[in-house]
Amino acid sequence: MGQQNHCCFYLVAPKHPRANAPLCVVLHSANRTAFDYLGYGCLGRKIQDREDPATVMTNSPDDFYSLYLSSTNAEWWGWKQIKPNDPKHTNAPTPAELRVLDTIEWVVTNHKIDRNRIYLCGVSMGGCGTLGIGMPHGDIFAAIRANVPAGTDYASSRMGGFGPSPAPDAPQTERDAWLLRAAAAGMPDPPVITDFSSQTDTWSVTQPALVQAAQAGHLPLMLCWGPFGHTTYSVAIAKYPTGEVALAYPWLEIRKNEAYPVFTHASSDGHCPWLNTPVDYDNSGQMNAYFRWKSERDTPGEFDMQLWIAHPEITGSIGMPDKATADVTVRRWQQFKVEHGKSYAWQLSREGHAFASGKVRPDAANLLTIPQAALTTAPAELTLKPE
Repeated sequence: MGQQNHCCFYLVAPKHPRANAPLCVVLHSANRTAFDYLGYGCLGRKIQDREDPATVMTNSPDDFYSLYLSSTNAEWWGWKQIKPNDPKHTNAPTPAELRVLDTIEWVVTNHKIDRNRIYLCGVSMGGCGTLGIGMPHGDIFAAIRANVPAGTDYASSRMGGFGPSPAPDAPQTERDAWLLRAAAAGMPDPPVITDFSSQTDTWSVTQPALVQAAQAGHLPLMLCWGPFGHTTYSVAIAKYPTGEVALAYPWLEIRKNEAYPVFTHASSDGHCPWLNTPVDYDNSGQMNAYFRWKSERDTPGEFDMQLWIAHPEITGSIGMPDKATADVTVRRWQQFKVEHGKSYAWQLSREGHAFASGKVRPDAANLLTIPQAALTTAPAELTLKPE
């Protein structure tokens, strides 16, 4: 274990350090420290002697570098620096955020980390920080995971202030402005977001703003919910089959130098407590946890990507979908160019046979969305070309 100023961070090297290794950055919860989470994840300690420490949500694989950072309750990873002076830090980083990013850069440079595989995660206050610091920095993080985040207002402020969606009778100009903020137009494409939150957790009261923004603004959100409360443990989430499915989502395999698809309005989604009235939502459920992809070609003139539905192995019993439809928006292009006003031809094929095609134009945020693509457990090839 290497370290620099134990009040700031702890760095844990893999058992066999190597150049170009991935990095997982951990943000601790309130009333805890980086040393606490270092102990839970790496030193075999337990939290209040409960559960197997291997199930703590902030653990990373043995071949990763792990970076445990410290904050204070007064700072709240930067959110409390925003609250009294919101206009100053809307779309601008806080001192805490800059410190986090500077520390990551120091570690990446000195340990020759793979810049395409940097991940951020946190629990509670750390989950709030994960969303607030991670979402604006898709240029740094490949993917992020927030476990029972203590609010989403930090992320809203840093992403332009998407906030709650406007009323249906609001003026069109207000609705258009909100959609652009939700899409984070003009910012780097966000990292893929995984969010484990509970409708029985009082901190989830601001989840509707994030979920609505993800749907309307085509943000890459994999969401899991259930009556597991404000927990640090994956075992509490895995008590529910949909929780097991979501925990199997391969967020630590996503790379920053590859395009990804955003799935919205999927027929395989559960009824979310933050998009439906209480009588309509599922007690436990998921959004987008079954979808997988593989980028095949990303050139200035053509893009190809495989899309399919996965059936992860779980211990519980649940009916997994064999087919689903979803709007598919591609983000984080590497070379493919999208220009306002141009038309793009898309095609979906399976085993060399086209089964759907059409034309699409960029929206106000310069995003291309394929409407209600039909996906199955057999990979479908999505092709995009300018007309």
